[in-house]
Amino acid sequence: MPRRPRPSARKPPKSITSQDNVKPSATSDAESNGSNVLGLDGDNDADAPRIAQWMDEDDFVESEQPQAGPSKLDFLKNNLSSLPMGALRHAQKVLNDPDESSDSDDAASRKGESDTGGYNIASKRNRKQLGGDDGKRSNKHAPVEMSSKKPVTRRRMVVDVQIPGVRDPRFLPMTGPLSAEKFQANYSFLAKNHETELATLRENLKRARKLLSSSPRDLRADREAEVQRLELAVKRAESAVNRDRQRQAERDALMNAKKEEREKRKEGKGNWWMKKSAKKELLVKARYEALAAGGDQRAVKKAIEKKRKKIGQKEKRSRPFPKGGNGFEAPERAHKRRKIE
Repeated sequence: MPRRPRPSARKPPKSITSQDNVKPSATSDAESNGSNVLGLDGDNDADAPRIAQWMDEDDFVESEQPQAGPSKLDFLKNNLSSLPMGALRHAQKVLNDPDESSDSDDAASRKGESDTGGYNIASKRNRKQLGGDDGKRSNKHAPVEMSSKKPVTRRRMVVDVQIPGVRDPRFLPMTGPLSAEKFQANYSFLAKNHETELATLRENLKRARKLLSSSPRDLRADREAEVQRLELAVKRAESAVNRDRQRQAERDALMNAKKEEREKRKEGKGNWWMKKSAKKELLVKARYEALAAGGDQRAVKKAIEKKRKKIGQKEKRSRPFPKGGNGFEAPERAHKRRKIE
C-alpha cells in the first residue's frame, strides 16, 4: 500500500528537520529540480499530491563525515605542540614497544590531548603513566634512588678506606697471658737506659753551671734557662731511677715471700694467702732496707721523717674542730679547716 503524502499544514518531525539541515546542497537542488519538473508548487496548490524524497542511511552517514583537510592537520599540530614532554616520550616508547597495551596508549593520548596547562594540571596517576618518577623502587631488590634535589654534604666518605688500627704486640691474644717475670726480663734494659741518661744529664748540668759562672751579660739569660731545663731533666731522671730501684726491691721481697711459703707447704703447712696489710708492711720494710743497703742512712731517716710528716698533716685535716678548741663551740662557729695548697 503506498504511503499517503503528508499535508502541507502539518509540521515535519524534528528528526527530519535536523536531517534536512545537515543535507548537502546537492539534495536541495535535486528536490527543487524535481518539483520544477513535475510542476508542483506548494505555495500555489496546497492540495496537490507530494513526492517524498528518501535517502539511504549509509549515504547519509558518509555525507556527515567531514573530510580531512589542511584545517585538521593544523589542529593536530597545535595539540601536539601543547602536549608535555613526558607524554611525547611515553607515546614514542609505546610506538617502539609492540607489547604495550592499547588501553593505556589510548588513555595516555586522550589525557595528553585534553591537558593544555602543562605539568601542573596532570594528576599523580597520570604522571606515573606518562613516565613520571614517584620515588618508589620498581623492585624490592633494586637500589634506592636518592633525590637530586637534596643537597649532599661536602664532608662525606666517597670510598671506604680501611684505617689501620694501632695495636701493641705485647697485649695481643696470640701472645698468651701476661707473665710479670717474663715481662721484666724482656724489658730489663730500660732501667739501665735510665741510669745512663741520668749520668749524661748530670755531666751536662755540671758543664752548663760552669759556663753560667763565666758567661757575659748578653748570654747570661739564655744559659740560666738552659741550667733550669737541665735541672728539671735531672730530677725526672732521678725519679725514674728511684722508681725502678723501688719496684725491683718490691718484686724481690714478694718473690722471697712466695719462695718461703712454697718451702713451708712442702714441709706440710696448709695453704696461706698474704693479706693486703701484711703485703703493705712487707713492701715498706723492703723499701727502707734497699735505702740502707745503698749506704745512705740519711736517706732512710729523711724518708721516715717525710712519712711521719705526711701522716701528721693528714690527721690535722681530719680533725672536727680547729687546733686549740675544746669541741663544745657553737655549730655556726665550728668550721672545717681550709686546705692550703
